[in-house]
Amino acid sequence: MDQAYDDSLTERYRELSDDIAAAVAVVSATRGSALHAITVDSFLDVSYDPPTMAVSVYSGSRMMETLETSSHFAISLLNSDQRDISERLGASGQPLYGSLKGIDTFPAPHAGQPVLTEAIAWFELKLTEVLEVATHNLVVGEVVSMGAGADAGTSRPLLRWRKGYGTIGKR
Repeated sequence: MDQAYDDSLTERYRELSDDIAAAVAVVSATRGSALHAITVDSFLDVSYDPPTMAVSVYSGSRMMETLETSSHFAISLLNSDQRDISERLGASGQPLYGSLKGIDTFPAPHAGQPVLTEAIAWFELKLTEVLEVATHNLVVGEVVSMGAGADAGTSRPLLRWRKGYGTIGKR
């Protein structure tokens, strides 16, 4: 395949995939005694029975290194007031240790994975499979505990669209 065509296809894909509106979440896990987290918008519910989710994580990232050593992880769905958290945890080169410093969290009940207190919803997952796909890994987990934030009924989700942030109307 011609390299110019390859680059053109990649750039066009990036442009058009930015038109996919996506909820924003934080994936978190413990690494030793440290809490580690990143912002993601590539995650999905895979199955209801058993409850299963998947998240796409860059294979060369420190977060992927953390997930490779963890048996569990958490996904916290951000509300529209948590844009600052999304930007902070989404910055490249963020430090491995202290990434959740100053962000209110609590340990999820099953394996103690860090969950964001103000999240609309959260899921603690047992890692069941890691699939290598291009430059990323699809990390699959079975939900072992879950919950909703105190304001889940009135909060609106943080969404990413065209490299910007937004939300939708109230429920």
